Amino acid sequence: MENWLSGSVDPAELDSMRVLGISPSGLLAPFHEALVPGITLLRERSFSTSLGNLHERVAELIAGEHHAAAQRQYQLDGTMPAIVESFITQHLHALESGEVKPDWRTERSELLRSFGQTVTASTRIDLRVVTHEGSELLFEMKSAKPNKGQCIEMKQRLMKAVAIRGSTATFAHWGVPYDPYGEGHYGHPYPKRFFDFAHEVMVGRDFWDVLGGDGTYVELIDVYQDVGRSFAERLRSLTDPTA
Repeated sequence: MENWLSGSVDPAELDSMRVLGISPSGLLAPFHEALVPGITLLRERSFSTSLGNLHERVAELIAGEHHAAAQRQYQLDGTMPAIVESFITQHLHALESGEVKPDWRTERSELLRSFGQTVTASTRIDLRVVTHEGSELLFEMKSAKPNKGQCIEMKQRLMKAVAIRGSTATFAHWGVPYDPYGEGHYGHPYPKRFFDFAHEVMVGRDFWDVLGGDGTYVELIDVYQDVGRSFAERLRSLTDPTA
């Protein structure tokens, strides 16, 4: 919050926007402002971007306290069978076109093949967690409502990670910090074309409780609310100079 507010709109430009209706930086959005007064001054898009990065940092911290290890932006380099590389490419096309439906068991069986000529491969994963039991949990943490391109990118990264590891102790997931549709009602269409939700996706409470243990999701919401209350007055002053 401090970083976001410190990088907020220059006070002189705020006055110019309020009094003259002029923004040298091009921040005016009259239709947005008409619907939700104050949203332009609060730079909602910038805040959403910052919050997305914050989710990753918080996830790393929580998982590191509860599990054996946790690391953000984990670079995974190695090799995979050439036949598996071909499978990933072909399967992504088939998922995109709707020729096949996502099936975690079938995909995992293909990815864990361990024979034939190998090729070098690498990928970067948003969050890696190692449990005390020795399992490796790999998470991509993109937008809660990703577009088709983001879904393909996440699916490819996760499939490559499993193939490079070649281990039955490695599990790959799309980790979604919250459900924008309400708990248990996720309805964004694109991800369902690419992910087997029962086995590959953890949303909201499921995601956070896996990282930190039962009750983590509720506790984390409480922490965010406490922080929000502490900044309430400063946020009001941004949108209402008379506050």
